[in-house]
Amino acid sequence: MSERNAQLYLERILPHEGDRRRIGALLERGWSLPARGDHPLGRLQGRALGPARLLMLLGPKNAVGAVYFQAFLRLADGRLSVEPLLLGLHNSGRYPAYNWIDVIRYEESATFEGGEGLDLAADGLDRRLFRLLGQLIPPGGHLMVEYESEGQRLSERMLALGVPPVATPLGYLLFLSGCGASFRDWYISEGGREGPRKLQGFKPLDDEDAGRKAGSMAEELRQFLGRAPRKEHRQWEGPARRLARRVLRRLEASAAAAAQG
Repeated sequence: MSERNAQLYLERILPHEGDRRRIGALLERGWSLPARGDHPLGRLQGRALGPARLLMLLGPKNAVGAVYFQAFLRLADGRLSVEPLLLGLHNSGRYPAYNWIDVIRYEESATFEGGEGLDLAADGLDRRLFRLLGQLIPPGGHLMVEYESEGQRLSERMLALGVPPVATPLGYLLFLSGCGASFRDWYISEGGREGPRKLQGFKPLDDEDAGRKAGSMAEELRQFLGRAPRKEHRQWEGPARRLARRVLRRLEASAAAAAQG
């Protein structure tokens, strides 16, 4: 949106001067407020997450042309989250693999002035957030999310123990987003340029690709569930087995429906 429209928009949605100054400072440094038609991320502008709404900002491009973005949360009374909920990169391109979102930092909870907090994971709002992100990824694209922040410690430990990615909390979110047909675990940052460790989830290219990858994932989950639980890893494998059974039921139901159709 234009500079004038951005100012009017902020005056309308942010009644607290301190919040307007914070976002205004980012706009002065080259960030912008995307409208729905300006950029794919503009489709998330103002979308609801429980009692809050998203405030999206676009930033500069990196060396390969991907655009930085931030996402804040705004309560009904206009208070803005103290820190952004998301910091990431968005890329669009001609070929399917060129379309992706890389979440460099993800905060599962948001804090607002006055000490009020909103825990997305506890309230189930993280699932809606990831579904919104997944809707921006076309077939064949991917969504990557870091797992080094404090909120991702459980997923980090599970991945280190060899749990199937989809049976980790983060992998399950990617699965629900539509970007979990298959995974790649970037557990080693190469030279530091790639940033923190990340889990990469892929959106299937077409129905054939989806069916093939679903079959492979179902077999991986059966093998995992068929192994004897390790008592020393019970606190991590217990939640992982519950998620694995949940995903496997969905995969088997989808396969049965496809066979009948």
